[in-house]
Amino acid sequence: MFVRRFLTVRVVASVLLVVLVGGLAALAARQNAYNIQLPQQRELITTGPSQATSRFRNLSLQPEAAKLSKRLGQRFIGSESDVSVLLGEVTTGETRIPLRIMRKQDERGESVEISANGRALRWSALHGATGDTVVTELDRSLVERLVFDSADAFVLAQLRGASYQVVGKNVRADLGGADNYNGPLWTVVRVSYEGADSEAKPESVARMFYINSRTGLLDKVISDVRGEEIEAVMDGWITDAGETFPSVICWSVSGRQVMEFKVVSFNRSSGR
Repeated sequence: MFVRRFLTVRVVASVLLVVLVGGLAALAARQNAYNIQLPQQRELITTGPSQATSRFRNLSLQPEAAKLSKRLGQRFIGSESDVSVLLGEVTTGETRIPLRIMRKQDERGESVEISANGRALRWSALHGATGDTVVTELDRSLVERLVFDSADAFVLAQLRGASYQVVGKNVRADLGGADNYNGPLWTVVRVSYEGADSEAKPESVARMFYINSRTGLLDKVISDVRGEEIEAVMDGWITDAGETFPSVICWSVSGRQVMEFKVVSFNRSSGR
C-alpha cells in the first residue's frame, strides 16, 4: 500500500512538473520578441502599510479578507482602473523565464495578464483563461497557479461570490503539541468558488489560506489537483512605496518543489 501510494505521488508530481514546464515553454516560444528587463531586488522590511478602507467597492464583507487587504497596501482602495505589475522570473525544472504579471481590478475582482517573450495569457472572471493563440491545458495550469495562489486573489474572491470559512485559529505547524513550540501560528481560511457567480472558476474550486497570526500576512496556500495537494509558500515579504508583496513563491507537490517565482519589482498605477 505504501509503495503504491508513493508511486502515485511520484506520478502526480511528475505530471504536474511536465504541465508547468510545458506551459512555460509555450510562453517562451517566441524568442527575443519580448525582452523583459528585470530591475534590482529591493530591500526586505518587516513593517506593513498604513490601514485603509475601500471607496468604490465593499471589500469588508469578509473580515479576514478585509484585514489582509489593509496589510497589503493601497492597491485595494483606488479606482477600478488601478493596475499592479509584478516583474520576476519563474523557474521550473531546467526552464527559467522572465515574466510580467499585470493585475487590473474591476467590479468582478480583477483581470490578469501574464506575458513572456511576446506571448500573453489572460484571465478574467467573465472569460477564464484566454490568449493571443490557442490556450492549452498546460497554459491553464500555469494560469491557475499564478492567478489564484496569491494574496490578491484571496482579497478579491469575495467580489465573485466566493465563500469564506475560518476553519482554525492559532493553528500550529507541529503535530505533537510540544510545550516549547515557537513556530508560526496561523488563521486558516477556506475559500470556495463552488457557489461563485462566474463560469471562470479555477480548477481547484477550494483553497486553504494560512495567514500568519503575528504578521497578518499570507504564509501559504494549499489546493488540490487530481487528488494531490499543491502547496504554494510565500516568503520574503517586501513593502515598497506602500505596497506589500512576497519576493518568492514556491510551489511543491508532496514536498517536491515544482516551480518557483522570484519577484524583483512591484509597481502600481492609478487611472484616476
